[in-house]
Amino acid sequence: MIEVELLDKKIDIAVHALKDMPTEETEGLLTNCFLERNDPREILISRDNKHLKDLAPNSIIGTSSFRREFQLKNIRKDLICKLIRGNVDTRIKKLNDGLFDAIILSYAGIQSLGLENKISQTFSTSEMIPCAGQGVIALQCRDNDEEIIELLKSVNHTETHNCVKAERNVLKIIEGDCDTAVGVFANIDGNTINLEAELFSPDGKDRFYSKSSKTIDKASELGIEIGYLLKSSG
Repeated sequence: MIEVELLDKKIDIAVHALKDMPTEETEGLLTNCFLERNDPREILISRDNKHLKDLAPNSIIGTSSFRREFQLKNIRKDLICKLIRGNVDTRIKKLNDGLFDAIILSYAGIQSLGLENKISQTFSTSEMIPCAGQGVIALQCRDNDEEIIELLKSVNHTETHNCVKAERNVLKIIEGDCDTAVGVFANIDGNTINLEAELFSPDGKDRFYSKSSKTIDKASELGIEIGYLLKSSG
């Protein structure tokens, strides 16, 4: 595990996809540096290059996420969502082999492979709210390594940092994990940070939504506030 290598001083910096990291920091480590966010949106790839609204009734959609499944069902209740595994190439092959009519993936994952030409539809962050930290690379180091901590300050992207503080505080309050069907996304406009979040019940039948804004210096408080609103609703 990469964190063990870090604690054992075999490496000095660990690189993570933030969306896959737990909200509780590992003892002895510090995650306080975030690179500028890649595109956080979700995308659809369909066999006939159709948009979601144009897919045939009862089309089979491949996804590995409860959040995406429930978001899709919230848009079109007739869709049949089925679990899909494997890397991006494997998933596209399963689509082309006729196992699915369409698949949902992250834009950032497709972009990193130069496969944007495969995209049939890109959803706005309001149509399908991404998971917290989607599209963000986090750099982690030992919490007592002052030299590395100082070095990482020089590459930290402040706007992204403020956004993920708010997003991950929502997760922390609702005690969300990788199986929790929750979408959280923050963006900054001038000196204002806007946060939008939705939480689905375990069966996906109930959706709880909240949106609010504060000044950037209150990014953490905004996430906590939205987190408690969702927690009390769900």
